[in-house]
Amino acid sequence: MKKILASLTLGILLLPVLAGAQVNPVQPGTGSVPNQSQDVFTVISTIINWLFYILLIAAVFIVIWAAFTFLTAAGDPEKVAKARNLILYAVVAIVVAFLAKAIILLVASAIGVKGRTGI
Repeated sequence: MKKILASLTLGILLLPVLAGAQVNPVQPGTGSVPNQSQDVFTVISTIINWLFYILLIAAVFIVIWAAFTFLTAAGDPEKVAKARNLILYAVVAIVVAFLAKAIILLVASAIGVKGRTGI
């Protein structure tokens, strides 16, 4: 059961990455390395956006797992503590995801990058 759940979770998390590979092909002659700060921030912002959504999806799964652990604990203090720790981890994942997006905005505004940063 754990192998099936792990395979489904991995497949769900990798599906957007595989679909995103089709979006913006590199034009011939332009190269794949950005050479301006705005382009670099666009690339970094895109990566942060992907990680943001992956962390949010993972946090939802962790909260569901914690709820299941709470329901099946049957008063066992060890399982209740495990479920509380899982919820704490989910909250930390959400905070880290929002901080990552905020840091990109702060750095972009501090150095004066104008235009779309992808956030």
